[in-house]
Formats: sequence, C-alpha cells, structure tokens
Amino acid sequence: MTGSVRESPIALSDMSSGIVLFSIFMLSIIVPLNMASADNHEAETYTLSGHIYTAEGQLANSTSIKVDSMASGWSQNGYYEYSGITPGEHTVRAYFMNDGHTVAYRTMFFSDDIELDWYVGHNWITAEVFDNNGELAQSSPMTTVKLVQTDETHSLDYGRVEFGPYITGEYYSMRAYYGDIDHSTQYVHFKLERGSNSGDQYPHLNDFDFYHGMNSRYGFITNSMGAPMEGITVSNGEKITLTNSDGFYLLQNLEVGSQQILTFHQSGNQVSDPVEEMISTGHGWLNKSIEIEVNLPGNVSFSTPMQTMPLSPLELRWEGSQYTDYFSVYAGEIIEENLIYRGYSESLTFEPEDAGMIDFNVVANNSNGSTGNLNSLRIIFLPSQSNDDKWDVGMAWDYRVSYAPSGTIRNVTMTMIGTESIVDAFGVDRDSFLLRLSGDYQLPEERSFRWVDSENLLNIHTYWIDDPTSSSYFQEGTLGWDFTDNNGDFANPLIASSDLNLHFNRTNVIGVPGHPDGYDDTYNTVTIEDDVMIATPAGNFSTIYIKITDNDDQVISWELWYNETVRNWVKIVDRLSGSHSDKVEYELLSYDAPTTPQFITQEAEINTNDFIIEWGDYAGSFNYQLVENGEIIFEGEDTSFEVLNREDGEYTYVLRAVMDGYTIDGGSLVLRVYFIPPKPIVFSPERTIDEGNSVTINWTPIEDSEWYSVIVQDESGNTFEAYRGQENETTLEDLSIGQNRIRVNSMVDGKTSEYSDSIFITVEESEVRGFPALLFSTIGLVALFIIGLRFRKHIENI
Repeated sequence: MTGSVRESPIALSDMSSGIVLFSIFMLSIIVPLNMASADNHEAETYTLSGHIYTAEGQLANSTSIKVDSMASGWSQNGYYEYSGITPGEHTVRAYFMNDGHTVAYRTMFFSDDIELDWYVGHNWITAEVFDNNGELAQSSPMTTVKLVQTDETHSLDYGRVEFGPYITGEYYSMRAYYGDIDHSTQYVHFKLERGSNSGDQYPHLNDFDFYHGMNSRYGFITNSMGAPMEGITVSNGEKITLTNSDGFYLLQNLEVGSQQILTFHQSGNQVSDPVEEMISTGHGWLNKSIEIEVNLPGNVSFSTPMQTMPLSPLELRWEGSQYTDYFSVYAGEIIEENLIYRGYSESLTFEPEDAGMIDFNVVANNSNGSTGNLNSLRIIFLPSQSNDDKWDVGMAWDYRVSYAPSGTIRNVTMTMIGTESIVDAFGVDRDSFLLRLSGDYQLPEERSFRWVDSENLLNIHTYWIDDPTSSSYFQEGTLGWDFTDNNGDFANPLIASSDLNLHFNRTNVIGVPGHPDGYDDTYNTVTIEDDVMIATPAGNFSTIYIKITDNDDQVISWELWYNETVRNWVKIVDRLSGSHSDKVEYELLSYDAPTTPQFITQEAEINTNDFIIEWGDYAGSFNYQLVENGEIIFEGEDTSFEVLNREDGEYTYVLRAVMDGYTIDGGSLVLRVYFIPPKPIVFSPERTIDEGNSVTINWTPIEDSEWYSVIVQDESGNTFEAYRGQENETTLEDLSIGQNRIRVNSMVDGKTSEYSDSIFITVEESEVRGFPALLFSTIGLVALFIIGLRFRKHIENI
C-alpha cells in the first residue's frame, strides 16, 4: 500500500538530539588530531641519491657527497643518499676519496627529489638561457641548446639544460638557438673541467649563461712556432680572461652588432697589436698567432745546496740563463731592505751575524721585467747547543708523499713536538719522538701523529683520526723493528758496520665500518751502504742507504736514505711489507732545525676562555718567559702555562728563553678566542614513569653559569620551559602522556650554550584514566540505540 508518511515532531526532536550529541563526541576526537598535524608541518626539502661508478663502470669505493657548505655524506657500497636540500640552485661536490682522490663539482637546481649517478673522471655541462628581459626563458618551446660534438639537442626545463656526464679535460661546443625570438644562435667553446674549490670562477667552471642578443669569442693563442701561449690576458676593456695551458681563451656574452677591441698582454706587457672584431651570431672562433715576443729573463736558481751549518761565512752560488742583464740577491723576502747584492756576478760570500734560518732568493732582471728563483735556498745557521738527542722540539721536515696505485700526491709537514716512552709491537718499551703531521689536505679537526724510535728513527706507533664533521673513522698502527747482527745481538742500522737481519711486525687497527684490520709479520735481510748520493727536491745529499728485503719473496719492502745534516730520512720507499700491494714514497722538500725556543701548541681558533700553552725544552736555558700581546704573563722553569678567563679576541704569544746573560726570542703563536659555553650533560634516574608521577633530573654544572633552562617538548610538538634557575637539578611534574623530549642549556658571560643532547622520558597512561572515556562512549552508543528503537516504533505506529 502506498501513502504519505507524516514525521513525528517528537521523534525528530529526539533523533536530532542524538545526532548532535554524537557529532560533538566525534569532533572532540577529530579536532585535536588535526591540530597536532598542523603543528608538525615542516618546511619542504629534497633528497639527492644515486650510484657512484669508476671510470670503467664498476661501483666506486667510499665517496663523499657534499651540497654547498652542508655536512658531507658518504656512499655505502656504491650508493649514496643526501637529504635536507632546500629548493633552488646549489653546488654539489663528489670527492672520490678511494678512487684517485679526485673531485667533481656541478651546479644543480632542486624542485623535487633527484637521482644522479656519478662517474670518476666525468662531469656535467649545465646552462641557463635568458630572454630579452634578462629573465630565465621558462616558456620558450622553440628555444633549444645543442651540444655540437654529440649532436644532442635539449629543450629548456624552466630555462635550464644539462648534458653529461662526459670525460673531463676534453673540449666541447654548445649552441643556443632562440627559435621563439629571431632564430639567432649563440655559441660557446670550452674545456670540461672537474671543478675546483678555489678561484674566482668557482664553482661555475662548467655552467654557462646564454643571453639573447649576445655571443662569444674564443680560440687558441700560439706563438710564431705554433706552441700554445699560457697566461695571456685577453680583454675587451670590460671582460677579462686568461689563456689556459693549451693557450685557449673564452670571452662570453658580448653584444651582437657591437665593435669590440681585444687586447693581449702577458705579465703586464702588450704582446700583440689589438684586434678589432665585429660581434655577430653563429660560431665565435678567433684564433691568434702572436709574432711579437717579449723576452723576459730566463730561469735562475741557486747551485748552493740547502744545508744546516755553524755560524760561519757561506759561499752562495747561482746560475742564470739568457736575456739576463743583472742579478739581485735577498736574505729573506724579495724586498729592498733584504737586498744583499746587485750586480753581474753569479757568486757571493755571505757572513751571518746571528744564528737562525734564512731563505735566500735570487732574481734575474732585464728591461722587460724580472724572473725569480722557483724555490728559495734555505740555510740554517746553528748556535752552539749541547743536546745529545737527534731531534729537538720544533724541528720539522716537509715531504712530498706519493701513493701508488692511486696516484695521490700530498705535501706533508712532520713536526717534532715531544718525547714519550711507548711499547712497540713486540712488547718492548721504546723511547720515542712524537711527530705531528699536518698539511693543506687535512680538514680543520683532522689529526695525525707518529711515534718514532729515538735510536733508529723508524715508526713504532701511528694514529690518525678524521674530522668529526666528516666521519668517525680512525686508524692506529703498532710496529716492531727487531734488528739483529749475525750473532743475534741487537743492532741499530744507522750505526751498524755490517748487514743485519730484521724481524718486522705491524698491526693496523682500521676504524672504518666493515674494513678489516691489517697484520704483517715478516723476516727480512738488511743491507747497508755508506756515502750514497741521492737527489731530492730539497737538494743533493750524501746518505746512509738501507735496503730491507723480504726473505719470503725477495721483494724489497723498504729503501731508506738517511742524512746526518738533515738528521732524518731524505727519502723513503715503503712497499707495504707482506702483501706489497701498495707503495708509498716520501721525498724531502725542505726541513727546519730551529735555533730558537719553539711552541708545541698550534695556532688555532678556540672556543674556551681557559687554555694551556705548551713549548719544548730549549738547551742551555735557565727559565722561560711567556709574553702575551707585549706583556709578560709567565716566568719560570715549567714548559707549559694555563691561561685563564680570556675575553673574545686575538692573542699573540712570544716564547723567550732566558740564557746566561741574554735572552732568545722564539717564534710567535696566535690564538683567536671565541668563547662558546659548554653544553650541559643531562642525567635522569628514570626514563619511564606512570601518569601523575614526577621525575627529578640533573645535569653537569657549568662553571660561572648565570642560569640553566630546561625545555620540554611533548609528542604533539608543544614546547615549554619547565625550569629556569641557577640549580643544576629540577623536578618535572605533569608531563604529557607519551614521549617527552628534555633538553638543557645555560648562559655564561652573556653567551648562551647549545642545547644538551636530548633525553626522553615516557609517561604511561594509567588504566583508571581510560575508564571515563569508555563510560562516555558506552552511554553515547546506548542513547543512540534507544533513539533508534523509539524511531522504529514510531514508524510502525503510523
């Protein structure tokens, strides 16, 4: 039967009340969740990831990836992932640490996550194209960029294009075609570089800007014999560039239709008549052969060898070459106040007045200019000293260290900073000299040390640790050298009169995850020759030559050349005893045997206002004076002094040895103080508490702290300060249900410390707390059920 249905006002009223009640109940649950979600919103960042390959296409070894000045990340098993990159343009660097120690820099624009594979010895070519208004050509479908050598043509992606990766060191041409404007073209020709972390062009060596209405001029500059001319300055008066080792130059973004006058100079001298060039679209080749040559003086160098000698007259000799009119000789830097000779002779007798080190320089001159010696001549004039040790604190040796098969070359300075008794690999106590290794290759907090046997000058302990901002890697080696003669008695190879035997042992603990430790144990034959001449970058030396041959395979594990004047090895060849898989070669570049008191403390920027300054013993001194910014702050026999409560600023220290009737000033030490209060370390006896309970936390006291602040952050991201005061303890009450993050910082001398490392306290919900909510939910459901029954009954009665 059909009919109309009349709605009961009473039934509708009851039903509406139930719906409203239920809606309020649901909103009470949903709204806080939405609010919490809004509180946790974070700024958008992107991730760069991919694989790293060798030039042959194999997965590369550990490689560092870095974006701008952010912290480095490291690849694992040939894969890397780098997060937290903000939108926009960035410079990305790959450092192939274990595959040739080479780098590649490139420009990247991030608007999303990017996958990118790197190849050793390869890089990308990137470009931006700009329209008539100087804006990125973002809506120009007919404007393209072509890499001529590969015939690749790319459309613009928000005004940008890229090609690669391609082999570095090769030349390429790129053409921009303005199809949306006037069909004109613009070219660049260039050498694809690895990139560099220095120089005015960093990091955009392979990144090019194309502006409509502009074009380039480029080419090779050669001399009359066809040889490339490096270092020629090419300029139009506004833009300037320098030819590379191939004689190549590139001037970009010259206005089409303009008349440009290009000039060519070398060392400030014009080497060719200017060239007048009309700039047009299309190819931009402009090669140049220079017929006019400026003859600067040829090379000049000292023939007197580098040496350490008593305080006595020295004969200086040098050799010049063609186009030289006269010579100038300087005792120190090339400035007039250090001039000791000017004339035509190629020798001079120099009489020193004081002990110390002098770097002599010689300059060849003519009317066109001058040519200085490539390497200065270092002579050390020694005072009378009574010290039986081979080495003194402050002695330093500069080595060129070559690694094979990687091909890596580093310049390393080894400085003697103290003495220590240490146990070798055979459990024998050895007196040792402690060396600190340093060089431009090191990161700021990277450290490397060697403990050298004071008798045979061979390493008995090594230690290296990486900069914490780079990695937590370290390496520690313990070595043993048991030299014996034919009777089995202990022997020193530096003073032995016959060949020896050697039992060698080395254990290397390599603190790199997944990398096995190293161990070698070999028996060897040692042959010794006296008066062996050898040439090094530091000069020619008469040496004791020591050759150590592995008895198992007859491979020469070490070759060492010792010079008495240098008081160290002038050359070492280490072929890795045991496996012989690698080779390390040390060649002496220079050395310094200071004759004045020497600091052990290094120049640095320090973030504490209390610090210790150390120095080495100086033979013959009665005591020492430490001078700070011209004021004596210490006088005594100790070889260290604690400096307290220094304000931020730069402090220059001078060490003075007080002798019998006179004083000797050493070098200066500059320390830059920028105080940063240490961050507290937080402790809590409990990490989980029940709802309604309190917890007491404490933290390490900070000297002279003005206050401590305790910050609490709950699971919803709500943050509040739970305590501010001078005590290093507080009780936390009414913590939110769930996990609470606790951090503490402090203020000292008006400066706020970093927050402490976080601790987490979890508050567990009590069972009683859940009962009211459950009861409320049950009542709501019962009410809905009753309303439903009444509504059904009402319908049935109609």
